[in-house]
Amino acid sequence: MAKKATRRDFYMEIRKSPGRFFSILFIVALGVAFFSGIRASEPDMRITGDSYFDAAKLMDVKALSTYGVTEEDVDAFARLPEIEEAEGAYSADFLYNLKEEQHVLHVMGIQERMNRLAVTKGRLPEKVGECLADDESGYKIGDTIRLESGTEDDVFETLKTDTLKVVGLGNSPCYLSYGRGSTAIGTGSIDAFLAVPEETFDLDVYTEVYLQVEGARELLSFTDGYEDKVEEALDVAELLADERGIIRKKEVVDEANEKLQEAKDELAEGKAEAKKELADAKEEIDDAEKQLKDARKEIKDGKKQLKKGKKTLTSNRKKIDKAKKEYQAGKKELKKGRKEYEKGLKKYKKSKPAAKKQIKEGRKQAAALKAVIDEGFDKFISHAPTFRLVPNIPVFRRCSVCVPAKIGKTLQPIGAARFLLLFCRGD
Repeated sequence: MAKKATRRDFYMEIRKSPGRFFSILFIVALGVAFFSGIRASEPDMRITGDSYFDAAKLMDVKALSTYGVTEEDVDAFARLPEIEEAEGAYSADFLYNLKEEQHVLHVMGIQERMNRLAVTKGRLPEKVGECLADDESGYKIGDTIRLESGTEDDVFETLKTDTLKVVGLGNSPCYLSYGRGSTAIGTGSIDAFLAVPEETFDLDVYTEVYLQVEGARELLSFTDGYEDKVEEALDVAELLADERGIIRKKEVVDEANEKLQEAKDELAEGKAEAKKELADAKEEIDDAEKQLKDARKEIKDGKKQLKKGKKTLTSNRKKIDKAKKEYQAGKKELKKGRKEYEKGLKKYKKSKPAAKKQIKEGRKQAAALKAVIDEGFDKFISHAPTFRLVPNIPVFRRCSVCVPAKIGKTLQPIGAARFLLLFCRGD
């Protein structure tokens, strides 16, 4: 009886609102059909995704280290039985400002064996300064991207260049969704990735290592078997990672201690050198002080000599001034004498002919007078009464020019003789 009443109510509801009934019916049918399609296509989707991952050689495990990953760490992971292959890689996050908008870019090195990129336009970068940009980034081939560090470290501490040119566009198997991961700089969310050649990085160690689990390739991705396989390898890899972390820490500490010891040695050498330089400097200072003392003495002596020289200079200046005055006076006298000389010369030149004539006439008169004197002297001798010989008396001769009044005044000495004849008239 109750079943009949429920059935009757059900039919009555359908008759009252057939539109609502058929809408609900079709919605349920569509949902069931969509769910059935997904459940039916799930194996195909898994197979397709797994084929893509295998073709791109997508890693199974990514291992990071705050101390960096060395070649020895990569070799250690590769030797594990659970690991088929291990490869080190580089990556870093940077900022890029475009039209007052800040973008965070994940720059990663192109690997040789794993995580192969798919180029959709252009080509792969071949040298430092080139890059392949994310398909979803909005960049175009030919764009230039200038990177900036989001930390206190400079870009050149990680990369060899801070400017990259886009030569191609593509995608990476590491990114299965639109999300590009998180970061510690900028907005905290990565906007796009850039792929560059490994030689673009200027680092001594890798930033991460990628692992492919032994036997995982034969299993479908996202299945329980695949997850279990990777989990087993991950447990072993974590143990090795802890061990390698301790070793790497010791290497870093030893390297730091070695650098510290080198710094201490350099400091000790620097101190010794500085001590020697200080000793040499002190010796130079002492020598300089001695030289300064000697120089002061020389300056003092020089001042005395300068003072004395100033006095001498003053005295000499006075003498020079006096000599200048005498010179000027002498110059005036010379000028005056020149004038008198020129005057006398003119007078001499003017009177020279008359003087010559007078001299000529005088010579004639002297000759006549000489003749008269000679005649008178001969007469005088002939009338002289007495003669006396006197020894060592100068000999005299008669003057041939003048005619004196007395004979005694007409005699001139002509030399010395043993005897001189003297005469007198007796009066």
